[in-house]
Amino acid sequence: MEPSEVEFLAEKEIVKIIPNFSLDKIYLIGGDLGPFNPGLPVEVPLWLALNLKQRQKCRIVPPEWMDADKLEEIREQERREDAFTPIPSPYYMELTKLLLNM
Repeated sequence: MEPSEVEFLAEKEIVKIIPNFSLDKIYLIGGDLGPFNPGLPVEVPLWLALNLKQRQKCRIVPPEWMDADKLEEIREQERREDAFTPIPSPYYMELTKLLLNM
């Protein structure tokens, strides 16, 4: 699979945003999103979160597994166990790249 295809699939992952605008529900083919109220967290696909962030309409809340303490915990678990540690998300590398390069 091409890197661009994997990134496309990663953009469908659900992330939490904190909008700074008001909008009723958005009805899309893939499902309904919203309502959007300033300061109230809402879950949206990553592609929408990135678009809103570019237009300075929201703040993206990083996934739990991106917390430094959680990553340290995963690293320690990898060192202790003989088997592989489960990855935090199927698209963790793509999500990290997209979120940190915003």
